[in-house]
Amino acid sequence: MRWIKFNALLAGAFCAASFVSAATSIGQNISDMQKLAEKIGAAKDSLDNYNGGIPAALGVARSLIVAQTSAKHARKNLADREPMTPEEGDRFYESYSEMFPILLDAVHSAKDKAPLFNKAGLGPEAKTYLDNLHNEKRLFEKEAQSQVPEDIFRKVQPSANRISAAFDEADLAFQS
Repeated sequence: MRWIKFNALLAGAFCAASFVSAATSIGQNISDMQKLAEKIGAAKDSLDNYNGGIPAALGVARSLIVAQTSAKHARKNLADREPMTPEEGDRFYESYSEMFPILLDAVHSAKDKAPLFNKAGLGPEAKTYLDNLHNEKRLFEKEAQSQVPEDIFRKVQPSANRISAAFDEADLAFQS
């Protein structure tokens, strides 16, 4: 009889524990942003080192996929939390401000390398990888807007718009 009660108690505790929210902390969000900046920086380096050809393009494609995956992970963790307090929003904004120029530089590098990808016959493929990263940026931005206090998100908007404009310019370069 005790064994049955113990099993019922254990099962109840397990079920209760499984319903506890796995909310993400601001520390995790900042760590995700730092990892994202690192992966985007690696993609930028890969783009900067691209001198044409198909074999070298594989490394660029891989680095863009890794950056996109990192952005997706950061977005999902951002979604798995309560809306940020103003203090958390300030910390998030600081972290975003450190990542922003890295992403902007990476997109500019992609635009600059577009003629080489086009010459190798890989323009459409490279554009697709860049479009996927741009789409993830949009999804991340939408999630951030729902989590960050409105006044802080307004501070993010100009840099987010600059990044979108850079993606649009890169898109045009791949169509040439």
